[in-house]
Amino acid sequence: MKYQKLCIYVDEDDKLGKRPLYEEILRFLKEQGVEGATVFKGVFGWGPDGVVHTVRLLRAVGNLPLKIEIIEREEVIKALLPELKRLLVKGLITISPLEEIILANSK
Repeated sequence: MKYQKLCIYVDEDDKLGKRPLYEEILRFLKEQGVEGATVFKGVFGWGPDGVVHTVRLLRAVGNLPLKIEIIEREEVIKALLPELKRLLVKGLITISPLEEIILANSK
């Protein structure tokens, strides 16, 4: 079985309607039966627009970069892509092949 890592990059202030985009993406992934997802919050970053997003020592600047990451079977990721592309008006999706998976402490 082949697995892939899917990463979705968005800004924390991005919205889909009134809800945060990353929450809508996570809701969709859960509904589709994805077994796990992790959201990483960046402390510094910029995208194609050149705007720097950062956390300062005494004040947090909003709209920090987020990365949603899942590891799933290749066919599952392929099936998710059309809807993810529709949800993501701004951002980036990357897919990387995985050579080996070692599951520790699994059920």
